[in-house]
Amino acid sequence: MPIYQYDCGDCERAVEIFFRSAAKAADPRCPECGSARLQRRISKVARVRSTGQRLDDINIAEELGHLESKDERGFSRWAKQMGDKFDGELGSNFRELAQKADSGLNPVERSDVKFTLENSIRRAKEKQSDSTD
Repeated sequence: MPIYQYDCGDCERAVEIFFRSAAKAADPRCPECGSARLQRRISKVARVRSTGQRLDDINIAEELGHLESKDERGFSRWAKQMGDKFDGELGSNFRELAQKADSGLNPVERSDVKFTLENSIRRAKEKQSDSTD
């Protein structure tokens, strides 16, 4: 039972259409306007990776490049994103740093974010290798 994504040429909406079988997908119609002028979209896929693979794939320079500014709000946004992405694997406290910045504090760790991130990755990798030995 596939779900296909399309861009409608008439109403210009992005739509998803559920089909009970692949054979029924031959004649799709826009659920919003009824148009047959649909362009199939490439769907995003998720790739399941192990913790070790996720740790190896962290690009420190790229992540630090997303740090928007030196002010507390920019730092807070960046730290929240880092926490959402990596706190589980790294056992880090980026969300806590974001909360400190939101409350107006200037977290000490902020002065060397690169060191904090590199150190968190190193500790997580060591912990991962210890658990596989």
